[in-house]
Amino acid sequence: MTRSEPGAGRTVEKLKKRGAKPILAPLLRIEFPDEIEVGLNRTNALVFTSPNAVRSWLSSRSETELPAFCVGDATAAEAEASGFTKVRSAGGDVGDLIALCQAQLIPGRHRLLHLRGAHTAGDLAGSLRASGFEVDEAVIYEAVAAKALPKPAEEVIRKRELAVALFHSPRAAIAFTALVEDADLSDYLNTVIAVAISEAAAKGLVSSDWAAVRIAEAPTEEDMLNRLGFDV
Repeated sequence: MTRSEPGAGRTVEKLKKRGAKPILAPLLRIEFPDEIEVGLNRTNALVFTSPNAVRSWLSSRSETELPAFCVGDATAAEAEASGFTKVRSAGGDVGDLIALCQAQLIPGRHRLLHLRGAHTAGDLAGSLRASGFEVDEAVIYEAVAAKALPKPAEEVIRKRELAVALFHSPRAAIAFTALVEDADLSDYLNTVIAVAISEAAAKGLVSSDWAAVRIAEAPTEEDMLNRLGFDV
């Protein structure tokens, strides 16, 4: 299970309830800045494309009055738990979030601020600007890749005891691929099933290395877990 905390612990518990024996091997470390210096004078709505962006914002800022447009339900739940009261969830990916903003906001009237990580999937700001919106961007966290495959993961891969690997983001998939190649373990994945949260995440994997690569029907953790192929 390659997800980072704080979400990793919740995923581990879900896997245990399904009869799995999860091994926690986070590949990314989330780093928040000490301060987020960005003005909101002309901003009408905040746009979040991950729960980490919400956590980072609230780690140094207290403004939760503006509407929060969120890429999916997990991000929306984090926003609501953090005190935002005007939360909209696109329930999908960046394309769905763009469509939600276009449907509920007015170009020329509403100015948006996209609060994001250093690495993003898709060009949300560019697409919305092409639709006539004014969009500012602020990088407020970074997902830093591990320098080596976590030992518990390396051991079960080398012993061919691993059945499934879960990837919650394209960055995690890319980091895993690089670290497995560095450890000369690519040939040990041909009995392992990879489950990715999205097509973008799956593209970070070398599909020929795996027994199978399964993609969640919708970009949610529940859909990922439904692709495992086992349950209690």
